[in-house]
Amino acid sequence: MKNLSLIALICLLSGSLRAQQDGSKKPLSQAEIIFREKQFDFGDITQGDKVAKKFVFRNTGSEPLMILNVQTTCGCTASDWPKTPLAPGDSNSIQITFNSAKKQGRINKIVTVYTNSRTPEEKLKITGNVLLPAAPASPANTEKKD
Repeated sequence: MKNLSLIALICLLSGSLRAQQDGSKKPLSQAEIIFREKQFDFGDITQGDKVAKKFVFRNTGSEPLMILNVQTTCGCTASDWPKTPLAPGDSNSIQITFNSAKKQGRINKIVTVYTNSRTPEEKLKITGNVLLPAAPASPANTEKKD
């Protein structure tokens, strides 16, 4: 009886493995987002500047690509992304804008892009160095001397 149960279990597992192998041979039909670049360094910028970068991407999958959400790490960073599906083979971009008001020193911001892609979550990174504005020149002594 134990041998019969063991044989039944082996047959069941064998059939299950075969079904998984057969299923894995079918190509997945899905969108796939590929970015031209995922990082950008603004270099030195002056406090108060607003700077922007377009991150270009392509749908290399076989289904329409949807950007579901783009999440920034703070209120100083904003995003603008396409709200309509992107056909297979087409390209578009996500614009990330950084406002350096009240910021100083090195910045390192991560932007998370959520899609219906094979890889549903992608991270974009912007960096830079916010410098204080140059001190205004002191006014020249304009008093007349007699």
